[in-house]
Amino acid sequence: MIKEFKGVSFHSLEWFGFILECEDAIIVSFRGTQTDPDWIADAEIFQQSFPYCDKGEQLLVHGGFLSVYESMREDLFKCLQQELSISKTLFITGHSLGGALATLFSLDCALNTRFASVYMYSFGAPRVGNEAFANLYNEYVPASIRFVNLADLVPFVPPTKVVAPLSKRTWHYKHTMTPTRFLLTEGSIIKNHSIETYIKAMKEKF
Repeated sequence: MIKEFKGVSFHSLEWFGFILECEDAIIVSFRGTQTDPDWIADAEIFQQSFPYCDKGEQLLVHGGFLSVYESMREDLFKCLQQELSISKTLFITGHSLGGALATLFSLDCALNTRFASVYMYSFGAPRVGNEAFANLYNEYVPASIRFVNLADLVPFVPPTKVVAPLSKRTWHYKHTMTPTRFLLTEGSIIKNHSIETYIKAMKEKF
């Protein structure tokens, strides 16, 4: 264990994950939605520009996810760049909201660090950004797998098209590649989405 890190979710400072290191690899793991502020952040589906690349104005991402990520980015990058070796393989993972944060962090690392190998594995992750974001992500983080339980609702939100009720502004969402799908029904919406269900599927189906 190298580090545990926090982030701000709707004005609430919370623990969000940890960084592990071994002889040849580094693992950064983000937890999923757990608190009321997390649910509020999940619901902030308006889009903002992704600020960490030259094409940021074209790349639009979920405002709630981005706000949480921005609150922890400096801490994460300081640890990666000052304390860890870029010669090691970087693995990034997360479940649910953590999968969205892992997606943002993976592209950021691919663009703005010197790690030669970046791998991302997410579980039950929602859509994160628009088509331009997804395309750039697919180009720079090709070693990426989204595990999707077809009985889980979260990977199917936000909708591909969102219209603001008052302003009528329209936002578009598109998933990143590459999905690995399975079907495991555990009897409820919450259980179908839980990390325990995804762990069970990893053991039984992969």
